[in-house]
Amino acid sequence: MKDSLPVLASHLSVTLKEGGKAIVRWECVDGADESFFAVERSNNGIDFSVIGIIKSAGGVWGEFSDDSPFRGRSYYRIRSSCGQRVFYSETVQTVISGDVSCKFYPNPVDKALIVRTEFDVDIVIVDKYGKPVLNTHLSAGLRVVDVSTLNPGLYIITLYQKEINRQITEKLIKK
Repeated sequence: MKDSLPVLASHLSVTLKEGGKAIVRWECVDGADESFFAVERSNNGIDFSVIGIIKSAGGVWGEFSDDSPFRGRSYYRIRSSCGQRVFYSETVQTVISGDVSCKFYPNPVDKALIVRTEFDVDIVIVDKYGKPVLNTHLSAGLRVVDVSTLNPGLYIITLYQKEINRQITEKLIKK
């Protein structure tokens, strides 16, 4: 039997800290008889995995440091059990952004554009008239895109990372 966790653990919060850590905190009811709390994380809000087990100290709060949170959207919740019953806290979403998940260089570019991405990415380059001149899909990692056939000038490049619902749009100069 699964129930929400209105009494045993509540007021879940996630705070992002320097260095990319996510601090997960929750309040507990004093005297609750759980022996542990499981901290769970998901990148889609549906499929959760346990990332930490915190032994209950009988206090009024719990805390866990996620040293490697997902880039983009992360969802957190707390799971505990009382006898045969399993309880879940509310789910809290956080977004970790930054240049870590996708970069491209050099800019201005001559023949080859280097793309570094932690997630699969769709790339669309449009000319000054808004006409698409390059459309490609790249898997995660360090990849090279041939732009040697583009005429010199100003372009707009858009990188779509569907997995984390992120879009990056910037100017691109072709030498």
